[in-house]
Amino acid sequence: MVIGIDASRANKKEKTGVEWYAWHIIEELKKNIPEGHRVILYSETPLIGALAILPLHWESRVLHWPLKRLWTQARLSWEMLTRPPDVLFIPAHVFPLVHPKKTVMMIHDVAARTFPTSFSWFERWYSLWSARYAVKHFGRVITPSQFTKNELAVNCQLSTVSSIHVVSHGVDARYRKIHDTAAIDEVLNTYGIRRPFLLSVGRLEEKKNTANVVRAFDRLHSKQGGFQSQLILVGKPGYGYENVKEVIAQSAWKHDIRLLGWVDPEDIVYLMNAAEVFMFPSLYEGFGLPVLEAFACGTPVIAGKGSSLEEVGGEAALYVDPKNQDEIAETVLRLRSDAVLRETLIQKGFARVKNFSWVEAAQKTKDALLNG
Repeated sequence: MVIGIDASRANKKEKTGVEWYAWHIIEELKKNIPEGHRVILYSETPLIGALAILPLHWESRVLHWPLKRLWTQARLSWEMLTRPPDVLFIPAHVFPLVHPKKTVMMIHDVAARTFPTSFSWFERWYSLWSARYAVKHFGRVITPSQFTKNELAVNCQLSTVSSIHVVSHGVDARYRKIHDTAAIDEVLNTYGIRRPFLLSVGRLEEKKNTANVVRAFDRLHSKQGGFQSQLILVGKPGYGYENVKEVIAQSAWKHDIRLLGWVDPEDIVYLMNAAEVFMFPSLYEGFGLPVLEAFACGTPVIAGKGSSLEEVGGEAALYVDPKNQDEIAETVLRLRSDAVLRETLIQKGFARVKNFSWVEAAQKTKDALLNG
């Protein structure tokens, strides 16, 4: 059997959630797919880093394309028309218009249905259309959580969800408890960060609720006299960033708010270890991988109610109404003042993260590709 995999997202240099998923699942599939099958990785540019190190029965096929857009819909489609594999795996929910009869796709979320204002009109239309098409025409669709599976069933008005399979993400082994305080201090000094600080990782946008994180930071100062802390925001600007900038500019404590942009995971591990609280009161998540990464680093987590985060975090996090700035602020103060609660959550986080494995995710994905 010839298995084709779209590796374009995994091949990005500055990866975020979906790109990291694609990278990890491909790396683990290298260990899982038997030598009797041939695997082709399709990309727009030559593979970089560990992704370029391939088993003998794997190959890289670079599909050059002169335009900045439409590589998947046009160039990859042409490849599928002229030299199709037996099965195609799409790790992100953008598939070529021409594709093999057997195509397997990961649908990370259907956020465009719940938060239409967080997307351009084309992104909104395409996201929902592609999800409906995949469920109706592909033999197997994968979602990272039961929440996303349920959302997809509602969006597509399905009477049965037998073709949708939940395969949870794993956790990068780099995320771990670090006991070398000198090494942590070195990374903090590199970014000009002082303790204590609150940390938020994710695109700076409406869906991630960044503006309310900033507003909650302001409320902390009014609720506790002499409150001392920095707020560290890690992530690139996303849809709604102009509002985030405005809220920060209006903050009386904007000098304590740091925007770091994209940060290499090697450094994020140290930031997570040093953070007093990891703040992730997102409005909508298909999975919420940063919650597990914070667990692995031994950092207590505040997460948003209402999407997949409660399913992923279980009893190891504290959950808040993401639109209630006072509740977010009060929960931070609770974690600051209750040492027993902090330690309980940290230990529950260490236990919880053991339930998620890229090895298991790759095994289930392999089964979907070979047997679905």
